[in-house]
Amino acid sequence: MPHTIPILLVLLLSLSTVPAFAGDAKPVVIKFCGGPKGLSYERLPNTLRPIIDGFGLGFTLETVETKGGEENVEKVAKGECDFGIAPNKLAHKRQLPIDGTVFHSYPHLVCNQERTKGAKEIGDLLDQGRKIQVAVGDIGSASKIVWDSLAELDSDFGADHFVTMPLGFTKAVPLVMNGKFDCAWTVSGIGSPALKAADYPGSSKVLRLVQVNDGDFNDDDYDFFVIPSNAYPNLQAGWFKDVKTIDVPVVLFHRRGLENDQPVAYGAIFGEAMRVGPDLFKE
Repeated sequence: MPHTIPILLVLLLSLSTVPAFAGDAKPVVIKFCGGPKGLSYERLPNTLRPIIDGFGLGFTLETVETKGGEENVEKVAKGECDFGIAPNKLAHKRQLPIDGTVFHSYPHLVCNQERTKGAKEIGDLLDQGRKIQVAVGDIGSASKIVWDSLAELDSDFGADHFVTMPLGFTKAVPLVMNGKFDCAWTVSGIGSPALKAADYPGSSKVLRLVQVNDGDFNDDDYDFFVIPSNAYPNLQAGWFKDVKTIDVPVVLFHRRGLENDQPVAYGAIFGEAMRVGPDLFKE
């Protein structure tokens, strides 16, 4: 009975929202800010669209392509989108109504062992005698947003010790392998395609998954998480323990007033997003 709760909610809401002149009603389009085309943030609205169409509730769900979490928050705050997903810190910062956690993502820091003197923990990068070059993700991406927020929590990871470049993880890993960058950073689920590609046989000779375990990173929006020792056999080669990192919840949120303006659409999309989201992003 996977659809029972969302459908009951919709039916209850619809009893009080029957239009007086249904023939005069304009088509209702609900806009869901997703993310860059083909990447994970776009998966949720694209998955929801055919489900919502199948309900036949009199509205259409439209996916809006964006650069990621930061743009999603901005567009929903301005009313240009009705729903969006982003790291919880961003939604909290703009005081947007949060519906719940859709999935969990985790910072992964992969470094060139030779260039970083075999660094095992992020704190080891502070003892290199030079600034460390880290590709932190594209502008507006969750990866860059989370790196910037951690630098705010602990200034040691700011401009005094690091040179950051807005470059995505997939493009950055070959540069780290070739010794042109020190490290590549991404925030993703465990075993994401990008991490699987970096965890190929032989990568252990050059790359290491470094612990993101600085105590100053812990705040109300983040908890620590342990990446199992067998998650990345090559990037974790030689380790006899799990690798500590941070849990970054990605939340569903909506524009203020949506639940009153479009209660049926709000109930259906919210209910289905919370139903399918966790399984959709399960690695």
